[in-house]
Amino acid sequence: MAFLLLPVTWFSWGVAYPVTGIALGGFDILTLRVLVQILGAAALGGQGMLSGISFRVEREAWPDLVITALLYMTIMPICMTLGMYLMSPGRTSMLIYTMPIWASLFARPLLGERFTAPRLVALTLGAAAVVSMVSQDLSSLRNAPLGAALALVAAMAFGLGTVWLKRRRWRANSSAVAFWQLVIGLVPLIFIWLIVSFPPDLASVMPVHWLALLFLGVISNGIAYFAWFRIVRVLPASVSGISSLAVPCVAVSASALMTGERLGPHDLLAMALIGAALATVLGEQLRLRPRLS
Repeated sequence: MAFLLLPVTWFSWGVAYPVTGIALGGFDILTLRVLVQILGAAALGGQGMLSGISFRVEREAWPDLVITALLYMTIMPICMTLGMYLMSPGRTSMLIYTMPIWASLFARPLLGERFTAPRLVALTLGAAAVVSMVSQDLSSLRNAPLGAALALVAAMAFGLGTVWLKRRRWRANSSAVAFWQLVIGLVPLIFIWLIVSFPPDLASVMPVHWLALLFLGVISNGIAYFAWFRIVRVLPASVSGISSLAVPCVAVSASALMTGERLGPHDLLAMALIGAALATVLGEQLRLRPRLS
């Protein structure tokens, strides 16, 4: 099931990068993040109620739930959105998806995951792909060093959140875990929003911006996190991190179609490297599948 859900996250998160660029044409950064997470929590809550699941989380799991929520749903999204605001969506996605490197580094001391030969090969291919994509447009990093730094902070939070989620064997339903993470992550965002950006100026918001907001909330948060937390539960943290390298391929391709970012030889090389990395690491998992099921 986890393998079938991977394309859902690849598409949902990849297309989210150019769509976020569109949404930022009408919403300020904090208003966009708050509204997106409210919609995502509503989508997950509605799905859970229709499915009749319990939203109860065991008491001893709440500290880990709060830590992962702050990493996934507060630090990562706000730094990612600021990075996109300061740089282009496609290039920001490249820096965000250094995440597998951080996830693999955190997984060793926190989870004791071994660096198997296929994972090391895949990680090397993935790192080479990120370098290839970013190196062609270093001006975007020179012109926006703060944006690049924030994107890397988002990548570290994403990687650490993935590993921290694996530290516990969750008894609660995956939808319930995702729902509470969105809700908990909203608390500091709303507090900052009320101080900095309230009331929001919605005079320039057009229908295309509302449609972008709807996509980001329901698809890129609600559906994508529904899929992602099931993937993380089944696959090792380093493997789920490496598998997410397909997202920047989707992001760059979607940005080229939707915002006019050009695909160059470095992008095509990076996509080939990522394809090889995915084939390597997912091939290893398919061989181990009887042990994972």
